[in-house]
Amino acid sequence: MYKGKRSNLFLVSLVAISVTAASCSKVKDLYEEPEAGSSTLFPDGGNVSGDFKWNSAKSMDIRIAVDDIFNGQYFYRVEIFDNDPMLVAGANLLAAGQAKKGQDFVGKLMLPTMANYLYLRETSPLGVASVTMIPVDAAKNSINVTANSSSNKASITRESSNSSISTTKATTANTFSSPTVVVPNDAIVITGNTAVTVEANKSYVIKSGTTFTGTINANNGTSNVKIYVQGTWKNSGYEFNLGNNNNLTVTQTGSLNLINVTQNTTGGFVNYGTASLSKMETRNNALYVNYGILDADKADITNGSFTNYGVATIQNLSSTTNGTVIRNEGTLTVKNATLTNAVLEAVCHTTIQSLTTNGAKISVFSGALLSLDKLDAGGTALNLEASAILDVKTLAKFNSQASTMKGPSSGQAVARLKKVDVNNQHMAITYSGNLEVACSDHTANGQWNTYYVLNSPAKLVAYDKSTVVIAGTACNAGGNNATGGNPNDQTVTEVNLGTYSYAFEDNWPNKGDYDMNDFVVDMNISKFQNSANKVTKVVLKGKLRSVGASKRLAAAIQLDGVPAGNVKSVTYSKKELVGSSLTLAANGTETGQANAVVSICDDAHKAFGVTDTRFISTQNGAYTPIDVIITIEFTTALDNFTYSTLNMFIVNYAQNIGGRNEIHLVGYAATDKINKSLISRESGKLLSGTDPFKTINNEPFALAVPVSFQYPTEGQKISDAYPKFKDWVLSGGLQNADWYLNKK
Repeated sequence: MYKGKRSNLFLVSLVAISVTAASCSKVKDLYEEPEAGSSTLFPDGGNVSGDFKWNSAKSMDIRIAVDDIFNGQYFYRVEIFDNDPMLVAGANLLAAGQAKKGQDFVGKLMLPTMANYLYLRETSPLGVASVTMIPVDAAKNSINVTANSSSNKASITRESSNSSISTTKATTANTFSSPTVVVPNDAIVITGNTAVTVEANKSYVIKSGTTFTGTINANNGTSNVKIYVQGTWKNSGYEFNLGNNNNLTVTQTGSLNLINVTQNTTGGFVNYGTASLSKMETRNNALYVNYGILDADKADITNGSFTNYGVATIQNLSSTTNGTVIRNEGTLTVKNATLTNAVLEAVCHTTIQSLTTNGAKISVFSGALLSLDKLDAGGTALNLEASAILDVKTLAKFNSQASTMKGPSSGQAVARLKKVDVNNQHMAITYSGNLEVACSDHTANGQWNTYYVLNSPAKLVAYDKSTVVIAGTACNAGGNNATGGNPNDQTVTEVNLGTYSYAFEDNWPNKGDYDMNDFVVDMNISKFQNSANKVTKVVLKGKLRSVGASKRLAAAIQLDGVPAGNVKSVTYSKKELVGSSLTLAANGTETGQANAVVSICDDAHKAFGVTDTRFISTQNGAYTPIDVIITIEFTTALDNFTYSTLNMFIVNYAQNIGGRNEIHLVGYAATDKINKSLISRESGKLLSGTDPFKTINNEPFALAVPVSFQYPTEGQKISDAYPKFKDWVLSGGLQNADWYLNKK
């Protein structure tokens, strides 16, 4: 959602910057013939596919329907993030608006291409917020979230991706900061497809950006071995065994794909990244911990423990020993679980489809929800703390090995049980403590037979007549009868979409040196919306950061799909930087353009107070960035406004008789004032025949990323500054989509 984040999380897409420059005098077309077949970007080899879009983010359509219990009387607030806003303080808002029965939220958003999930937060008219985790299908460009029953609000599930994505709402975990993983400097690097046998007291590492497909023998009598996965270990046919006090750690950037991870003695397995396993086994006090994303077909936890702080999905979970502790402080989803003499601690929302227990101890912590579809319990102790909720949606069965369900000594807890069957067993279940059992379909005691015991102050009420009020938390899917006061509209008037960076090469139509610092600007969008989620005004906050160019440049933005006549007004915070080279009309847009074009600066060097054309902030020493604010009001409100609307460009001062030299991102169109004759002449020569903003070798003149870009220093190629960049490009964007987060 993308921190060295998981992300968990987490996140990215390239966008285009348009900057416009005007010249003082017009001269004839000047250009050089191409160097036949040569590549400036990868001179050591590597062909860029002509289909590659150079995107670190992509535009997606989204529709969200809310489960409106107020029948359209009030608005729900709808927000979409790139990470869990309850877990991650830096989660970026991608879109927001309001919805109710009869008015779905419909819009567009820009999503980083590296993101696997979106996070949907809904706030009800009662002020209760819930979060849903939505899987993203990279092959699709639309997301559809359908309304679900209110009992499932705020649950998180991970489902297979579809073109129309439906989700069951789930809870988010408690806020938790995972510790930083430090790989020892003397760690031995593992690469390739080798068979590695570890040595005692040594550390090993699979480096970031590399994929290891071999095997590691860590159950050979050695001890105190530490294995770190920063890159990818993929061997879906290998069963990995850890020996005495040996440890496996998958870091935030790491990925693990094996048949099995088994710890035979002490030691453990810790996942901060992404782990996919057919089976996961603990033995002899082993410790398994998940902070990231974990998928396991089968988990057998014996004598050890498993603690989840992240997002864990397990198909079949089992344990048969008293020493086993399974603790969830994040998001845990299990299809089938069998617990014998084990301990289950639901500290945050825990979802199990079918749970069978015998002699187990189950604790639901304060503010948490244990959500089950079916429960089959024998000899099991269920303890609910104050403000805890147990929800059995279909059937709870209690057999002849008597079970207990106990509420707190102070405060209240609630057990919502759709149906209880004690199978005519004597005292199969005893309720006690401050516990309200909400059930309308419960096995009744006979005249001479006691199938259940209700010890005061525990009480039994009808299923739909629960009286306990439990406030909604991040871990209980909206609480129980949580009124939150009187209902009110939850509207969205301002949406801040975070920051993108745009970096340009200035030598168009000729090739550049690919240090991508000739012009770098950060841009932030704040948009203002009406009750129909239409955009009435936007505020663009730009930060000019570098000018690594020896020629004069102007910068501007074409608003794609926005006619110039639909702009009511443009207000510039620094009027002195605009209006001389790019002539502005009365409404503040550039004259002579069909689409609205707004100016950033007429002369990038002069914007920094420099009269010559020296390099700015690309060598030793730095200039203070220049902040500009552009406020745009529209005559008719727009359906959408995202970073895809911003067609950022620069204009170099090699002005031509046929028009000006504009430099845009790949896939974006020029303005009406570009030199069309130059494009026609150089198409198939200097420039790609399919896109004038790629070279004949399909190399770009501009890049955009959804973070503040750490641009290379003067003369340093971007492929040298960013080790993952080349693999990202040559794979067509399929690998290392987070390349811009890993600068040397």
